[in-house]
Amino acid sequence: MSVYQGVTLGNKGTGSRSVTNPTIGDNVSICANATVIGGVKIGNNVIIGAGSVVTKDIPDNYIAYGNPMILKKRQ
Repeated sequence: MSVYQGVTLGNKGTGSRSVTNPTIGDNVSICANATVIGGVKIGNNVIIGAGSVVTKDIPDNYIAYGNPMILKKRQ
């Protein structure tokens, strides 16, 4: 996993860890100033673009970018 400058991995409210904290798979890159909030699941081989805000799950082999988040299948 690669996490670049200014990335925020945040929890959301109270409850068990699996509900409030992000779960991050293998071979994930989270680019500068991205924010990942809540009990989202980030799949394997994912790239999260700079400045993106992630509040929903990302399946394996996707690129996520923007605010609101847009998903694109990796080729």
